[in-house]
Amino acid sequence: MLVFGTPDDVFAMAIRIKENGRAFYQSATKKISEDPVLKKLFEDLANLEESQAECFKSLRSDIPSYFPEEEVWDPEGLAKSYLEAAADTEVFTPDVTAERLKNVKTPVEALEIAIEFEKDSVHFLLGMKDMNADPSYTSELDKLICQEMDHVRMLSEAKKTCRPTECEITP
Repeated sequence: MLVFGTPDDVFAMAIRIKENGRAFYQSATKKISEDPVLKKLFEDLANLEESQAECFKSLRSDIPSYFPEEEVWDPEGLAKSYLEAAADTEVFTPDVTAERLKNVKTPVEALEIAIEFEKDSVHFLLGMKDMNADPSYTSELDKLICQEMDHVRMLSEAKKTCRPTECEITP
């Protein structure tokens, strides 16, 4: 279990999430290579995950200007509990994600995993946003949250057009 510590720890988790997302989309692209539209979508999402990881690395380098030295006011410890729970979900761990992808038989199943991943990313980013102390940081996170929500939209639209019986994946 990841122990919550400094803002740097939170950014490290965010970067890892984005890197895991990129790895998932790259693996899914190979698995669904027979569907060119879905393959292109997953390739694009892999690239977006990579650019978001770079954005977090940039924000991470400016941590002192975004977070106060003292702890963020959270008397009930909800932010800490939330981020710990988010970090412990299966979608954030590469081993479990790889195992889930290995068992995927249809593009719809791959899309469902991707949608879950993106929704969990939105929740994690909202938790990060609640912990910040700087309005410019909030603005950056709002942009990233909107991007994640757009990923959910793109994946959901792709899922609507994909019929499980028409796009079976051969093992």
